[in-house]
Amino acid sequence: MTERDLEGLTIAGISRQIRSGKLSPLELTDLFLDRIKRLNPALNAYVTLTEGQAIADAKMAEKEIHRGKYRGPLHGIPFSIKDNLATKGVRTTAGSKILSEWVPDFDATVVTRLKEAGAVLLGKTNMHEWAGGGTTINPYYGTTYNPWDLKRIPGGSSGGSAAAVAASMCLASIGTDNAGSVRNPASLCGVVGLKATHGRVSRFGGVPGTGGFSTDHFGIFTKTVEDCALVLKVIAGGDPKDPLSSDEPVADYSKSIGAKIKGSKLGVIRGYFDELMTSEVRSALDEAIRVLESLGIKKEEVSIPHMDLIPAVQTATSRVENVATQDHYLRTRPRDYSPELLYRHICSLMIPAATYVTAQRVRRLICQEFEEAFNRVQVVVAPTTPTPAPTIEECRRGFIEADGRRINLSDFRGSFGTRCTHPFNTTGHPAISVCCGFSSNGLPVGMQIVADYFKEGLVFQVAHAYERAAKWYQRKPQIR
Repeated sequence: MTERDLEGLTIAGISRQIRSGKLSPLELTDLFLDRIKRLNPALNAYVTLTEGQAIADAKMAEKEIHRGKYRGPLHGIPFSIKDNLATKGVRTTAGSKILSEWVPDFDATVVTRLKEAGAVLLGKTNMHEWAGGGTTINPYYGTTYNPWDLKRIPGGSSGGSAAAVAASMCLASIGTDNAGSVRNPASLCGVVGLKATHGRVSRFGGVPGTGGFSTDHFGIFTKTVEDCALVLKVIAGGDPKDPLSSDEPVADYSKSIGAKIKGSKLGVIRGYFDELMTSEVRSALDEAIRVLESLGIKKEEVSIPHMDLIPAVQTATSRVENVATQDHYLRTRPRDYSPELLYRHICSLMIPAATYVTAQRVRRLICQEFEEAFNRVQVVVAPTTPTPAPTIEECRRGFIEADGRRINLSDFRGSFGTRCTHPFNTTGHPAISVCCGFSSNGLPVGMQIVADYFKEGLVFQVAHAYERAAKWYQRKPQIR
């Protein structure tokens, strides 16, 4: 095997070879480390490489497997972790200047579970400062670049994780998603990104201040839907260290892979998403729905009457919850925030308690409207991002030009990267982003598939059926 061969690998495809001894975890890890060293200077996907520990863990995995102590499909699989999840003995910065030297003495629960499954940690990935944006243009650790076009952003805030998976610098990565920070970069980088039901995955070990208590999720990046199902099976489940985690039984999500979707109903929400999409995204989504219909799924329009209130609810919820943990640093080190984030936190501190409470009442109403929709359809389909990845220069100037008009990248509805994703952080429903096509200039376009609470198996079922029919996952960025 050579380093270039990594581009075609998936977890599902190589786990049997690792188990049988045909593929060495140590050889695989060495190849990934070599690839990271070659590509990371151009992409800046990783901020910390854990080379020594990765080699030691890969050697241990190889010995265990040779002795017949195979732990499961993630044994010996190289992965990465977003830099706002605690990793014992490894610097964890949250993309901030304030935590630039913090080295935790514990692992986040998701990291513990991956290690217990035998996975090999390659390093920590770059992110937006304090997970507070959707570009991964970081003033302290540098910009991460999109593997499909180095002049463009990878999305965020988990941009390093998405870029690392897209560029085959790991086989899976764990990120966080407070308003779309897994699905947004997954869409812009053309990989699979899952935000499971709120509480499905423990958030213990996440850096406080990088997500709201009730809106943030830990999510998964992989190359394929099947790989994503394998990872979720390992990291899902209740955790006594996280009181907001759920004890809902964890399914064998791989059983959903390959199941027929004929006869299922697909919901398309009227209104909200229509005015957000550029024509290229709309065309890709429409074609994706036609593919699903060709597989026997039936389309039906659904209505969420108070959908237009979601941006206000999300702002009044997640920003209040998020800034509540920042009090100490805001008082003692305010100039160690970027001016943009400092100003946002100051604005968040001015949101009255009554506004937060009202937002929770409206939120409950919106959740009830989704409950009614999911009584009629099994899944809802929506765009992941309104546009393909903008350039870094467009992000700095604050707008793009598309369809003969100027589109601001931030307005009262939030940033461009979260306008389509944050509804499902507000409600907490499971949502996956899969590639559903490419723009005229070769940039990935993402589609969200959303289901009722704890129906991740259904999300995987529909997403996998589409992925195999459309075959966009076979297309790879050309990075040399």
